[in-house]
Amino acid sequence: MIALRHILAVTLVSTLGACSGPGKQEAATLVDAVDRYRRADDASKETQGKAVAAVACTDSRVCDAKQACVAAIDPTTRGLALKDEVARLLVELEQKRLAPDSPEATALPGKLDEAERLLKDGRAGMARCDARLTDLRVAFGV
Repeated sequence: MIALRHILAVTLVSTLGACSGPGKQEAATLVDAVDRYRRADDASKETQGKAVAAVACTDSRVCDAKQACVAAIDPTTRGLALKDEVARLLVELEQKRLAPDSPEATALPGKLDEAERLLKDGRAGMARCDARLTDLRVAFGV
């Protein structure tokens, strides 16, 4: 019985130590950065995505989650920028400031397809990011 109590005490102390180490602060910082990215308007997503990429990590679980989130944020940010470029060029085309047979105009369908693909990849990646962030919340209580 005393041995069992000793094992439980050691387990409890080591678990508490793991939750209060740098991993907990890193996890909280990453969760906060991803939340700010999600709430950002499209024009601010690139800046907020860079903030996620800049989160420091030493705990392997936090680094894994960060990698998953950055892998989702990157194509999303590129897709949004490409979508905005297409919208801008369409306005120029409609206002006759861009010739319909210009290279920029003829490239529009391909750019739109690429934007759609990137956004789809980003959405799929965010599901992985969310799963990793949930794991961090459970592990560190953030």
